[in-house]
Amino acid sequence: MSLFKLICALTLGMIPVISEAQRSNAASTYKVIGNIKGLSEGTKMYLIDGGKRKVIDSATVRSGQFVIDGSLAETAHMYLHAGKGSSSRKLADILLDNRTIYVKGNKAEYDSVVVSGSDIDQQWKDWFKEDQQIGYQRFQVRKVYEALLSKNDTINANALKKVVGEMQSYRVNLLKAYVMRYHDTGGGAALPTLCTLGDYLTKADYLEMYNMLSPTWQKSYFGREILDEASRKTNTPKVNK
Repeated sequence: MSLFKLICALTLGMIPVISEAQRSNAASTYKVIGNIKGLSEGTKMYLIDGGKRKVIDSATVRSGQFVIDGSLAETAHMYLHAGKGSSSRKLADILLDNRTIYVKGNKAEYDSVVVSGSDIDQQWKDWFKEDQQIGYQRFQVRKVYEALLSKNDTINANALKKVVGEMQSYRVNLLKAYVMRYHDTGGGAALPTLCTLGDYLTKADYLEMYNMLSPTWQKSYFGREILDEASRKTNTPKVNK
């Protein structure tokens, strides 16, 4: 087994298992409790459904705090915005269902805001962090590949090109591993359409992930979105460049 494959295998084994107690931690309403420093008094906060591009609810900031509550028919990918129109700022992405979550930040900036209290939101963001690490490493290897290619060092360039392709394939397999592990949660159902790998996924990839989901999640909004993505695809992915 190569070193790269060994690292991949160890990484997949480290994906945490979510308990039944966490999965069943559902309520009939959601509550977003925010405490973000730097927000002006009276700022309007908006919860926007990212898939439907529709404002779901809003609240007003008082002493740096706000509370948005309501009820969702099913899990949704939400944007949290401060202000509206040209002055609007996105402060967070949230995979939200009917539960209480907390949004805190030392600054009113996207990278300074942290969401807590939701296992499904954390599942998605754990995947994103790991995927970005591999993506950055792949970017660095590709830069070396291009430098070698510019010097006509085709032997070493071709060797690195193979590594670049393997790393991209690993990103796809990592995504599938997360979907399989969380196949009966909103986190697993959301990943295939919230991921950044659409150009590299085939129709077969989308259908494979759809078939991993539990029947309940296959029927969800995210499940239908996966089928829609599959219908727009062929079985030929983008070249791993």
